[in-house]
Amino acid sequence: MKITEIDTPALLIDREIVLKNLEKMQKYANKFNVSLRPHTKTHKMPYFAKMQVAHGAKGITVAKVGEAEVMAKEGLSDIFIANEIVTRQKFARIIAMQKAGVKVSFGVDSVGVLRLVDEVFGEAGEIARLLVEIEVGENRSGVIEEGDFRALMSAFKECKNAEFCGVFSHDGHSYKAKDKRECEQIFKVATKRTLKFADIAREFGYENFTVSIGSTPSLINDFEIPKGVTELRPGTYIFMDASQANAYGSFDMNAASVLSVVISRPTATRTILDAGAKALTKERRTEGFCTTSGMGLIAEHEVWIDSLFDEHAIILNEKFANSVRVGDLVRIYPNHICPVVNLYDYAYLVSGDEVCEKVPVLARGRVE
Repeated sequence: MKITEIDTPALLIDREIVLKNLEKMQKYANKFNVSLRPHTKTHKMPYFAKMQVAHGAKGITVAKVGEAEVMAKEGLSDIFIANEIVTRQKFARIIAMQKAGVKVSFGVDSVGVLRLVDEVFGEAGEIARLLVEIEVGENRSGVIEEGDFRALMSAFKECKNAEFCGVFSHDGHSYKAKDKRECEQIFKVATKRTLKFADIAREFGYENFTVSIGSTPSLINDFEIPKGVTELRPGTYIFMDASQANAYGSFDMNAASVLSVVISRPTATRTILDAGAKALTKERRTEGFCTTSGMGLIAEHEVWIDSLFDEHAIILNEKFANSVRVGDLVRIYPNHICPVVNLYDYAYLVSGDEVCEKVPVLARGRVE
């Protein structure tokens, strides 16, 4: 099947670029003797998770219990849920995965939840594997104060069914860095803070635990990984998008695109595509070196989409309007690939102009 035979809008994944991206990140991890545990919330496809493990990843990361369940069902056996899990319903689902032989770990950042975890897992005769999230400047979840972290460490000592497995952080504010130099500074500060909390954990007698860091802008730019870090958790690197390409300085790593067709040219300057907000989302990056100038980039023409309706993309560019006809196909690099993948039931894995495989997005919609 040729790409030109695909109905639109459609999610395309370039096989050769994906393989190159996987190799690049694994080599980076190997260079600094750290494990790679890629975040699969980007692709939501066990197909690609298995590909990452085959290239050397230690295990995988997910954002939600639902994603973990999908990955576990498809044979992925070492899964970290990089999120705070706080309810009995979700604990029960994690326990079920563990009883089925899957190694699952998840995040915690409060003493109250830790004690509840210990209680619930104890009732089930299971041990919870927990990593403490450290807030490093993103202004999201995670422990902020050293005193609160010490309280958590003390509480772990009292637990019989909750095991301290390490610390993790996410320098997501690196997306807002003005340039690579500032991105590296954000990365260094965030990593130093994570390692500081790891040192506090050692004061409580813990050794040989995971120190996990990661965000794609920092890790695709080959910054030096400090000693003490044991694991990297990049996600977007496998597919990339328009904003990440800006951070990287090249579109060479962009494996994902949305195939769309020109459906109207009502004026000399206005062109309409059939990929709207329901195919691309309305997300934009508006700050720092990930800034996007429009609602998605039309790759071949280097033209940004000006606006989106639910089912229409609007391009206001006379040169572009003169270069395409109704019925022409174009490829769009989305601004943020992660939520875009979640809009599709499947992706087309392509090589050149040939379709290699139709890959189901099995964890689509698994946000619970």
